[in-house]
Amino acid sequence: MRAFPSSDLKPKRPYSPARLAIVTAGLIAALGFVTAAMLFASYQDALREQQLTLRNVAVAFAAQTAGVSQAIEGASLGAARMLLARPATPQATTLDDTQVQAAHPYLLRLVLFDADGRLAGSVTPGTSSLDMPSFPTPPAGAPARRITVSDVDRVTGRAVLNCMHPVRDRAGRLVGTVVAQVDSRRFERLYNLVELGPGGSVTLLHLDGTMLVRGPGYPAGIGRSFLDTPLFREQLPRASRGAFQANSPIDGSAGLYGYDVVEGADLVIITGMKRDVALAGWFGRLWTALAFYLLLSAVLVLLAWRVARDTRRQYRLVDMVSASEARLAKRFDYLSSIVNAIGAPVWVLDGARRIVLANDAFARLVGRPRDTLPGLEERAVFDGADSDRERRYEQVLANGSSLDAAGSVRDGSGEARTVIQLTSRLASEDGKAHLVNVLTDITERERAEARLAWLAEFDPVTGLPNQLQFWRLLEARIAAAAGRELAVVTLVLDRLHEIIDLLGHEAGNRALRQVAELLRDACGDTAVVAHVRGAEFAFLRDAAEGRPGVERFATELHALMSGPLRLDGRDFYLGPRLGLALFPHDGQSADELHRNAQGAASGAGIELEQAVRFFSASAHSELGRRLTIEAHLRRALERGELRLVYQPKVTVQDQRVVGFEALLRWTSPELGAVSPVEFIPIAERTGLIIPIGAWALEEACRQMGEWNTRLGRPVRVAVNLAPRQLYQKSLLDTVRRCLDRYRIERGCLELEITESALMSREEEVDVLMHDIRALGVDLAIDDFGTGYSSLAYLKRFPLSRLKVDRAFVRDLGRDEDSAAIALSIVNLARGLKLKVVAEGVETDTQLGVLRSMACDEYQGFLFSKPLEREAVLPLMEGVRA
Repeated sequence: MRAFPSSDLKPKRPYSPARLAIVTAGLIAALGFVTAAMLFASYQDALREQQLTLRNVAVAFAAQTAGVSQAIEGASLGAARMLLARPATPQATTLDDTQVQAAHPYLLRLVLFDADGRLAGSVTPGTSSLDMPSFPTPPAGAPARRITVSDVDRVTGRAVLNCMHPVRDRAGRLVGTVVAQVDSRRFERLYNLVELGPGGSVTLLHLDGTMLVRGPGYPAGIGRSFLDTPLFREQLPRASRGAFQANSPIDGSAGLYGYDVVEGADLVIITGMKRDVALAGWFGRLWTALAFYLLLSAVLVLLAWRVARDTRRQYRLVDMVSASEARLAKRFDYLSSIVNAIGAPVWVLDGARRIVLANDAFARLVGRPRDTLPGLEERAVFDGADSDRERRYEQVLANGSSLDAAGSVRDGSGEARTVIQLTSRLASEDGKAHLVNVLTDITERERAEARLAWLAEFDPVTGLPNQLQFWRLLEARIAAAAGRELAVVTLVLDRLHEIIDLLGHEAGNRALRQVAELLRDACGDTAVVAHVRGAEFAFLRDAAEGRPGVERFATELHALMSGPLRLDGRDFYLGPRLGLALFPHDGQSADELHRNAQGAASGAGIELEQAVRFFSASAHSELGRRLTIEAHLRRALERGELRLVYQPKVTVQDQRVVGFEALLRWTSPELGAVSPVEFIPIAERTGLIIPIGAWALEEACRQMGEWNTRLGRPVRVAVNLAPRQLYQKSLLDTVRRCLDRYRIERGCLELEITESALMSREEEVDVLMHDIRALGVDLAIDDFGTGYSSLAYLKRFPLSRLKVDRAFVRDLGRDEDSAAIALSIVNLARGLKLKVVAEGVETDTQLGVLRSMACDEYQGFLFSKPLEREAVLPLMEGVRA
């Protein structure tokens, strides 16, 4: 032990000003390089982001324009057929809204020319109030689909787009040409909906380079050719969709552009934005970064100057005291070797309670360098004075005896240590009394005892109260409630096991500790949180605010646990469920309240917001109902209580029955008729859907074989497949056996599959569906449009039909959005050569809209409710083969 540093320790020279200047300049240069690199990367990102935005806007407008183009073409051909069917007269005819459908807002007139180019008649929409343009020029030579522009208003930029379509009879002979005259103002208003900043625009051009429509308006450019621009010279030959940078052909300013070719038409949409506008946000970040760089450089220069000045001062001070310290150090060398040989902390105090000597063990205890201890007051080393210790010191100095006592001190890391301190009196060389202290550390022994007591009350992973302590606290709060309401909340993390499965149990424990910390901070002083077991936590809080206050608390917990949990560079979502029970309404004991809260979390309660549920007494009866249904359902198949009914599928155009969908029904002797809405989810959750689905498939095939024999012709039947059935390895063998056993012809059996079933185990499902298709079984997507999966499966899997969900059919004729979605599905299916079946058709209006969309088939109460099997034959006997 040494009280002072040795005289042979020399202070280091301070940094030279030149060295500090070089270091500071290097830091400033490095900071400038990093700032410039970040700004350049930000500049590139800003350009790419704006180009992607412009490309996406072009794609959206191209899709909208393609839909309008198809609608105009359909309306044109419909009008041509109407004009050809009536006596020849060139006078104008008026169309009603059902004849022009979606093309109505865009059409001004439909003009028909015969094969010789003579005017055969014209058609105008029934509600059109616009001034009619001049008649278009008759097509010359062999007519073809093309678009021209005429009647350009050079003040407003409004023009008429002439869309020519050849008309042929059933034999394919040309009988004339129909010209749809379209108002460009409608397109211009549509394109003006997007705000692209000053100088931004959305333009519709023909593939021959002619500008047709521009928003905002540009009268001088309508009808003008822009073929000699980068779009037509470089971009379109390379790709039909993309983005690029170029100078504007109108004002020469630098700009960003996105484009997309309109599918099915010789048109292209291009969206543009001035580069200065696109980079406006980036310029703001540029000036902020420059200001920050200059400020930080100035701070670095100031700090370098301060360091150089302070270092020189410190060197002078150290040089002054080093000589005196060297003289005193020799006196402690001999004593240091003796005291340092003792393993327990030892230190000597003078009358003023300043440290005179200390060994290495004491230096390690207090966490200070041993050379800095002499001269320090004991209370500075032990972070404060201790009155009991001071009384012992006075007693030892007065009586000259030795005393020991147990106490607590904090070591250098701030950790409390339990010790036994022995203090004795010692006379120094000058005759003054000193105090010699020796410590014995008993911390580990006491910690072991405390650990055992703690584990009985707390969870060792999270540090939260365990279930035993939570129940004791809950019982105590119930006993002291005195009429006050209490709330017990149970939190279950459904997906915590995914962390353990992927990263192991140690990662699962770390996740639990993170969750516990979040919950502890969220509860604060308002609630007690405990880790009950595994992925379950419990909360106890006062419910003085009533049900609304407890509901807010639970909703906040659910929002907190619904966010991502970051662990080992990954985001995990824990899937929280919360159940709530109130005292005294939902239980009188701790066990009953906790059990009811757990039941609410499992679903036996009233749903508030998805996974946050209150317990209610009526929930027990609902749970009992579900358990009763499950118990009877397990015996329903063997008792023959299940049956199939058959919903007719009818063609939209001629109302001809082309098949049936087999639907499952259950009538229980004890429960009566049970709705499929009740028992099918239970069957799927418990796995009973596998044997029930296999029975339904075989029963449908058996019934098809019987009908085929009696009618002498095949009957098509569709059977639903649950996702669990699709993942059964025996499904292919089951289908093959049913087809062979009941001699079902190819194309008669159809299997309906939901979108979600296709997205799991894609490789296995792909192989299975191709194998099933090879057996001659058709495949259909049920409830199409309600899933969340990628449409890529429509191309990948061998599908035959799409079934439009009844949610879109229900509002046809009343809601334009539903009609637009249904039309998009029909167009998508037509482009992929798939049949379309509409579900839930109940009104003539719905059927009329579907007919105008050229939907193939429908099913619903408008034609017939599901039929018992005995009623199918009479219906089919009246249908021609």
